Amino acid sequence: MLDRVWSRHRIPLLATLPTVPLYAIWALFLATGGGDLAAQDAWTGFATRHGGSAYNLFWYGGTHTANYSLISPYLMAALGVRTVTVISGLAATWLAAVLITRAKGVPRPLGPALLAAFALWCNVASGRTTFALGVAFGLAACLLLTREKRLVLAAAYAALATMASPVAGLFLVVVGAAFLLTRDWARALTLVLPPAVTVGATTLLFPFKGEQLMFADRIWPPFFLGLAVTFLAPRSWRVARWSGAVYAAGAVLTYLIPSPIGTNVERFAELFAPAALLAVLVAQPRLAKVRRNLLIAALVFSVCWVTKKTGDDLYVSTTVPAWAVETQGVVRALDQLGADRTRVEVVPARNHREASGLAPHVNMARGWNRQLDMERARLFYDGSFSAGTYRKWLDRWAVGYVVLPLGKPDGYAKVEARLIREDRPEWLEPVWQDEHWRIFRVRDAVPLVSDPASVVSTSSADLVVRMSRAGSATVRVAYSPWLHADGGGCLTPQGEFTRLTVTAPGEYRISSEYGPSPEPGSHC
Repeated sequence: MLDRVWSRHRIPLLATLPTVPLYAIWALFLATGGGDLAAQDAWTGFATRHGGSAYNLFWYGGTHTANYSLISPYLMAALGVRTVTVISGLAATWLAAVLITRAKGVPRPLGPALLAAFALWCNVASGRTTFALGVAFGLAACLLLTREKRLVLAAAYAALATMASPVAGLFLVVVGAAFLLTRDWARALTLVLPPAVTVGATTLLFPFKGEQLMFADRIWPPFFLGLAVTFLAPRSWRVARWSGAVYAAGAVLTYLIPSPIGTNVERFAELFAPAALLAVLVAQPRLAKVRRNLLIAALVFSVCWVTKKTGDDLYVSTTVPAWAVETQGVVRALDQLGADRTRVEVVPARNHREASGLAPHVNMARGWNRQLDMERARLFYDGSFSAGTYRKWLDRWAVGYVVLPLGKPDGYAKVEARLIREDRPEWLEPVWQDEHWRIFRVRDAVPLVSDPASVVSTSSADLVVRMSRAGSATVRVAYSPWLHADGGGCLTPQGEFTRLTVTAPGEYRISSEYGPSPEPGSHC
């Protein structure tokens, strides 16, 4: 029995078992909640507390859970962030090893499988739980493509991959485009249609606008690694070669065309370039010297690139600073100041722990979503930041308090932190501080709602408003069609914000539970 299992699954076992201690080390010692894990923890907390809500108010004046992921927040809430991460990483490792073993023309698959296992662990070490889940589903879809009768199931997994992580779905489209270029129509449609339909439906139902940064100097690693596979792989590897070409072109397009993808395009090369290049090397033992040297150089570069990026992420995210631990004082102070009736700007830290640490307690003007940060706080990116533009932005988003953690700020928050620490304008009034945090009141702040409304309370999932008379009021929450008002109020878009109209004075709760609106008149 054991001999049969070993002979059948030797490569997946040899690739997966050595990584188990690495995942244990990550879960026990490295997964401390910084970096990308801060976002995972924040979304998990929201799904745990408000799983029936479509729209969260704790970041950026409102954003849909579905725009982050249709699956992962709820799965992480049920099983835990680290559990989902480890399971996703190990499952992806096994599936990648099986896929490499089944690939034609790879005589010694163990080496590529081990490099794939290492790259997949690096992705987990960077805290990308949602993406790791999508990759696991995506690899399952690709593996099922090796069998003609499993295309329907493969399409289902492609849809699940995209529902878990739209970035993972995009990478399936890259492979699907390669099948398209080789005229394998069935497999092409299996990988292209489910992500397209999923993203299209999600965008229609949960409108989203955002932009991820992409820099000229970051185009080149994914571009050249994609081309290395295209030009150095055997001619018979038509899908791999076309995938490399499509991916290289896509890397350039993410720089030329602003989109939510941006630097996320690097992840495909990070995960699969080392394994693919080593597979190319072992498949061609008699490769010409020049081509062989180029291939070895590309392979070494890819491994070093992935290792360095992971090391940088771990350096930033693993250490837990004192300010991130001792949050009781600042949370208590904000509560006493009535910050639950306004919006709070928390200057982003380099490790972004504030995004998850304060999210359950106040509604933050920013958070940890670079796409929304660029869309709704562009002054921090386009060079227009000044005391004047900062004040206009605070008023636009009805910020009543600014909170400064005494740690290293995010690269795009340095000018904000410097203004507050060194050149603080007179309209920022210090009201509280301890050893790790400072709170400033924005004098004459724009209220979260206009007359004749006043805020009774807010949470991550709702806003309770008191209307002193019949009429309309502006609510400075980014409009969503999922928002509704209990008690007979109706909501309409007013620019980027929301307008509440009522026919009688009283209290009205604005929220976003899934399902039909609880009040027939909650939309005008």
